[in-house]
Amino acid sequence: MRAITKIFGNVIALDNVDLTVQTGHIHAIVGENGAGKTTLMKVLYGAHSATTGEYKLGENSQRFKNPEAAIAAGVGMVSQHYAIIPELTCLQNLLLGAEPGLVINQAQAIERAEQLATQMGFKFNWNQNAEELSPGQAQKLEILKLLWRNAKILILDEPTAMLAPEDADLLYAKLHELTQTGATVLVVTHRLPDVMEHCDEVTVLRGGKLIYTGPVSQTNPTELAEKMIGISMTEHSPTQSSPGDTILTVKNATVKGEKGEDAVKNISFELKSGELVGIAGVDGNGQRELFHALMGLKPSAGEFLLSDQNLSSLSTQQRIQVGIRLVAEDRHDEAVIERWTIAENAILGLQRTPGILKGKSIDRAQQTNLANTVTQLFPTRFDHINQPFRDLSGGNQQKVVVARALQQDPKVILAFQPTRGIDLYVADLVYQGLIKATREGATVLVVSFDLDELMTYCDRILVMNHGVLKEVPNSLRSDRQAIGRMMVGADE
Repeated sequence: MRAITKIFGNVIALDNVDLTVQTGHIHAIVGENGAGKTTLMKVLYGAHSATTGEYKLGENSQRFKNPEAAIAAGVGMVSQHYAIIPELTCLQNLLLGAEPGLVINQAQAIERAEQLATQMGFKFNWNQNAEELSPGQAQKLEILKLLWRNAKILILDEPTAMLAPEDADLLYAKLHELTQTGATVLVVTHRLPDVMEHCDEVTVLRGGKLIYTGPVSQTNPTELAEKMIGISMTEHSPTQSSPGDTILTVKNATVKGEKGEDAVKNISFELKSGELVGIAGVDGNGQRELFHALMGLKPSAGEFLLSDQNLSSLSTQQRIQVGIRLVAEDRHDEAVIERWTIAENAILGLQRTPGILKGKSIDRAQQTNLANTVTQLFPTRFDHINQPFRDLSGGNQQKVVVARALQQDPKVILAFQPTRGIDLYVADLVYQGLIKATREGATVLVVSFDLDELMTYCDRILVMNHGVLKEVPNSLRSDRQAIGRMMVGADE
């Protein structure tokens, strides 16, 4: 790709970017959110047309008008947002748009599907509806769709984001096998350990510009991180806490899932003041249901205590008032009202806490003060606090949601993917903010699908697998592979 520029309105998403990828290699594209990684790949895939620039496959100049043309030329892409249709079966999703003819021989289709799945180390029930797939399985099915279409250049956007370390290593091992048969893989990722361990070359983008490209063997994670964000990064060791009294106690908790199954199965744990505790696990193993039960959003069995206070009879509003805070997984559905102002969203959920409620109405001066505090805690870009919240970028919205959870003397902070959509530097600031809250007497429970993040910042790590909760022994606290085995139940 040569001198690729892509302009959206007044925004220069890509600025004169070059990219050279060797056949049979795994090439990583890294950078912060908004750096232009996915945009560059979508230009290659025909989902975006470049404003200027050109690219070649081998010696042949190309400019795909659409993804169909790219697929016909052997270029396929799996984006972060899967194109799986829930109501169709796994086999129907695999075939959709690439049917072998007007009449489909089901037995032959399943035979080829099985061959491709076996080649990649995947297992599927081809007659199962896709709505029953976990996010990780859906991602694997998307990869098989590329192989079904005989793609020779595979573009994978954050392919290991929902996978346990063991599954991620297996995926990369299979990708290496594909490259040995002549395939080429481009991986968009923020996981630098994946880059260092599994990729041949790496390209760094920042602010739509090419910053660096070269062999992975000639760089290191710290250097890459600094190139990604443009400033020096500080190395972190796991925090050393001094736990105090028990704040949150959960005993024999069971929580139902959407289909009536036991999503959380008779779990017990304690959180002490001064602790930042992480929950590792593949998405969909009960983390969501546990957080909803702790906030009073889902009925549950078992005992939930805040210090000595039984939470079972308290509404969500009352739980907030006694000091429980939530950084919701889906901020759009659970954390903000986008048409409201930034100032209104900055106190959303806290409007009945002392200092904000004055009589039966909100103290507007205190609302403004709190909104200013919330928006200044992490570097948030906006014009004024009375503009609609929807005007903020996704990353800036997330900063406000996290900063809000740290206000008004929290006792328990439940943070579900708190660094989703924000840059490396700000992600570090977020964790430093959570750690500061623990030093002031709170306890923090974090769900993250980034195991390296949990290993870096947390005092203790718990693992959820099929609704069962286990604690990682101190002796395995720094063993990524051992924790990964616990995440998929392979430790027993």
